[in-house]
Formats: sequence, structure tokens, C-alpha cells
Amino acid sequence: MEKVYFDLQGQKERADQILGLLVRYHLHDFNAEGQYTGMEPIGGIREKLWFAYAFLAEGSERACLIGNAIIALSHYQHCHFSPKIAIQIIMKCDEMLTDAARKRLYAYVEESIDECALEEMDFVGVNDNFPCMSTFTTLLGGKLLSRPDMIEIGIKRLHQLKQMLTRRGFVSEFNSPTYTVIQLETLADIANLVDDAELREIALQCEERIWADQFARWHPATSQIAGPYSRAYTADSTGHTQQAAIYTVLGDLMAVNPYNTLFASIDGVEGFEIHHNMVFQHMAVASFVNTIFHCPKEIVEHALNKTYPYEVTGTMEFSSSSDEHAWESPQDPVLADDMVEYPAGVGSNTTYMTEDYALGTSTHEFHNGVQTDSFHLLLRRNPHAQPSLRNARAVYAKFTVNEKKPGQTNTYERMTCTSPEFSLWDEGRKLAFQHKQTAMVLYKPKRFGRLQVTSLKLTILMPCPYSEPDEIWLGDRKLEDLTGESHDPCPVYVKDGAVYMAFHPLLLTNHGRQAAVRVERVNGYLTLSFYNYEGEARDFDPKTFVLTGNGFVVQVSSEDESEGFEAFRERASQVQIEDKNLSSPHSRRTVLRRTRFQSEGVALACEYSPISEGIRYMEVNGQALTNEKLAITGYDVSRLPFM
Repeated sequence: MEKVYFDLQGQKERADQILGLLVRYHLHDFNAEGQYTGMEPIGGIREKLWFAYAFLAEGSERACLIGNAIIALSHYQHCHFSPKIAIQIIMKCDEMLTDAARKRLYAYVEESIDECALEEMDFVGVNDNFPCMSTFTTLLGGKLLSRPDMIEIGIKRLHQLKQMLTRRGFVSEFNSPTYTVIQLETLADIANLVDDAELREIALQCEERIWADQFARWHPATSQIAGPYSRAYTADSTGHTQQAAIYTVLGDLMAVNPYNTLFASIDGVEGFEIHHNMVFQHMAVASFVNTIFHCPKEIVEHALNKTYPYEVTGTMEFSSSSDEHAWESPQDPVLADDMVEYPAGVGSNTTYMTEDYALGTSTHEFHNGVQTDSFHLLLRRNPHAQPSLRNARAVYAKFTVNEKKPGQTNTYERMTCTSPEFSLWDEGRKLAFQHKQTAMVLYKPKRFGRLQVTSLKLTILMPCPYSEPDEIWLGDRKLEDLTGESHDPCPVYVKDGAVYMAFHPLLLTNHGRQAAVRVERVNGYLTLSFYNYEGEARDFDPKTFVLTGNGFVVQVSSEDESEGFEAFRERASQVQIEDKNLSSPHSRRTVLRRTRFQSEGVALACEYSPISEGIRYMEVNGQALTNEKLAITGYDVSRLPFM
């Protein structure tokens, strides 16, 4: 039976509306020659082609003139994104193109398609948005250029994605607020533009699987996608509005969306986090909505009628990786001494929801983990208020060396680079798993950070753009100003509207520090930090550094699930924790970290090697953590493709 896709006509109307707003807000940012004259930087060829694509798709005379001028004027260089955009313009806006613009686009596709065909652009367990785009480029670019060799490569790649989704519940670049939309948009346009019926069906099936993942993790009460996230920028982790694909499908059924925030005015809605800048977000969203998605109606209806508690869990696979910057050569010789390979493998991730909160964890990281939110908590403060950014808060964690801070640029001296204010990198390696609303998160620092260390800490970040939590307690001491510190490790209890949290520090290796726990305000965040070291600049030997233990167990509850915050704190204080490093002559003096946590109704345990990252076991209530391929509360996953 042919699938029924959700609101195809509404998708077209929403795309037209967004494209119209983009033209209204930004057409004047280009002169008649196609030169950008706006105030905010927009980047290179990708961004210029995004603008041209959106202007041409909008279709008005002036927009088409400027779109063609942009194409004719632009400098074309290597880019993973731009060949796909060029092909989309040719295939979807051909009647709007001048001969000069069309010639430039064809020439660019011809000169870039062979690079898109390299094996490194296969599905290799890392950045799945790249092979999605290269699949599109080789399939459709091969058709445009009469290159059957390219088409064969595209066919191979589409089957690689099918095989990954046959093996695993999620793609490797799973649940990324920034990059999953690229996967969806690219697969949708393969299905829309490819001629071969079999290839179209595979593209539709892969798109459906990713839609099932996205809508299973959509948390209607906050109008956000819950974690964990494979790749997240600050706006993604904090709470964002750039969910272009989901909005295109849902429209007003998504309470917080690009139309009523990003496009509410040329400057958007005041106060919320954006990625990069507003102009960048406008053109990116306008480009991503300019397709017809194929989300089965039954998946949307399931998402709109979730019953709680609700859980989605599944497996993913990941490539080996390291902290080397592939785009920088030669490699920093000092960093080379501390470069380690992170092994490939298979992991799982889980998202547990009630109406009041959504807790997500991932047993393993994506790539080298600098952008992975292996722990992410999303909550609504007032259960009686409508979904909004003001009523939502996200809570997530980063390990930092030498007091890196959110909301600002940070320099990573040993990697000879600086991260922008919209991307705070994680300088630790972590694993996390959970049972319902209780999660264990284990951390260690990355070896490359071991020299000239002045501080080592794991920070739990609570963004506060609109409000702050109501109460924070360090053990049995209430912090009057929500800030303070404890010399000794102690649990931290947080009341945030109708949601309660207890953070229990784990091993917390002490290399010398002024405080073990500190809560402070930093650049619009409340930060809760567990310190390993704080003092004069010091070099650590590699083994000591990597065996530095940190982490926490978090318990989450809502007002409805507890008998008040005091009763929650009392119950949460009745826990048993064991966390230590072990070595045995039988294991040739290698080191294992054994961690056990027990409270009423839940026992979590893990034993793993901090050096090699091998995991002996993760255990929930005396049973091995199940790695079910895919399970979604109330949904028969056998109905999904490749299951």
C-alpha cells in the first residue's frame, strides 16, 4: 500500500512563506552586480549559493535577477555543500537561470564532482551529512553531466546508508540539531529528483527511518528535539528554533518554530540562541525548507499523541577518530606526542520523556566528541504554560581545561586554534547511560590537554536567557544567591520550576584544588563545576592525566512525581556510591574504573578502561544494558524500513 505523507500542500505553502520573508529581509543586502553588502558576514560559496537558490525559488523578477548575479559573480572553490546546491538550482530553477549563470553552475559541478566521488565521501561512520550530499551530487550530477561512473558511485552510497540502517537503529551522525536536517533535506530531494524507481524507494525508506528518529525525540511540551546529540553547537544544546525540516512538516503544530522566532522580524525574537548569526540562519532555513519532505502520516500522528513515560532507544556505529585537525598541516609537533586513536565500535543511546522533562544519554561519542552531548536534559519550568523558549531549559555538560567558558571565544593553545562563541568544545571523553530518569555520566580528560594546566573541571551548564532556577543546594546547605562552593565533594540539588535534579559527583580525582564543587554565573549561564585541579600551571604525565576521574549520576523528577522538593532531596540523599580505579596482576596492571550507584528502585554499574576506553559491562538493575536495535514506546518499529 502506498504511504501517505504528511501535509504536502502545507509544506509548499510554508516554504513559499519563508522564501518570501528571506527576499523581503535580505534582497537589499545585495547590489545589482550580486555583491553582498550586508552588515553580518555570510561566509563563502555555500552561503552565496544558498541565497541564490532561495532567491530563484522565490521567483519574483528582482529576486531572480539578483540570484543570477550572485551565481555569475561568485568565486567557486572546494566545498562539501556547494556542488549539491548548484545541482539543486539547475534542476529546480532552470527556467529562472540566465545562460551565463547556468554555464557557471555546470562548470562548477563538472570540476567538483570527481572530488565528491572520492572514497572518503562514503558512509564511514562519521559525518553522515557529507556522504548524503555526495550521494546526491554523484547521482544527480552524474545525470546532468552524462557520467554513468558517477551515478554508479551514488548508487553504491545509497546502498551503504541502507546497510547502515539495516544494521543499526540510528545513523552515526545521530540526532544532530544542525546536521540531521541536511540528511533529511538531501534524501528528500534525491527522492524528488531521481528517475530510477528503485533508487527513489531506497531514498524514501532512509528518509523515513531518520524521520522516525526525529519525531520519537521531539518533546512537544518544550517544542524541542531532546538529546542526546551527536553534534551540537551552543544554540543546539541551549534551546533553538532552527528546526527547518520538522517545521516544514508540522507548521503551527510546532509551537516554537523558525517562522515565529527566526523570521518574526529581520532581527528575530530577542533573547534566544542562534547558530552563527541571524543572516546565516535565515538563508540556511530558507534553503532547507525548499523541498517536499516525505514523512509518513502515521509517524507524525504518533508523535502528536505520545503517552508518557515515553522512551526511544537504539544502536549506532562509529568510526575510529582522533583529535587531529584534518584541515591543518603540518600537525602541531607537541600535540603529536599526545595524539591517541579513539577506537571504532558500536554503542546505543536513549531518550526518556515525561511531559515535564526529557533526559537523554549516549554510551559513546560521535567522532572525537568535542561537540557530542552524551548527556542532555530538557525541561519545562511551568507545566501550565504554553510551550515556549521562556518556559524551557536545557542542562548539559562539558569538561574543560584552564577555565574555558560558554558564551565566548576560547583558545585551545595545544591545538593552535580558537573556537567561536557558538561552540564550546568538550575536552573530556565520556560515556553515559541511564535507566528512565536516572543517568550515570563518566568522564576523563583528553590527553592532549595535559601541559600547563591551571584547572581541570567538569561543568554542568544551565543556560539562563530568561530565568534562573529557583533553588540550588550544596548538600544540606541552600545557596542564598544560587552561587557558592564546597571544599569537599557533595551532591547538588536543583529546583527549576516544577522539575527537580540531584547531581551526585563521582570519583572526582583530587590533584589539588580550592573547592571540589562550585556554582557560579558565567556569561548568562549558571555553571555547576566539579573540580579535579585548580592551581599553578602544571604539567601532568600522560597516564596520571588520563586516569583523572570525574563524572556524576543525575536523578530527575517532577513536582508530580515527588512530594515536594524537600522530600525529593531527602530521597535523593539516600544513595550508595562506589567509584574507584582498580589494577590487577591478572590484567597485567592495566587500570579499570568500577562505578556503582544505587538508590530506591534503580542500580547502575559500569566497569571500563579509561585509557583504552574498552567497556567490560554497563549494568542496569543487575542486568546487562540491552542494545536493542530500535525501540520506541507505543510504536511498532517492525513497520519501519530495514527492520
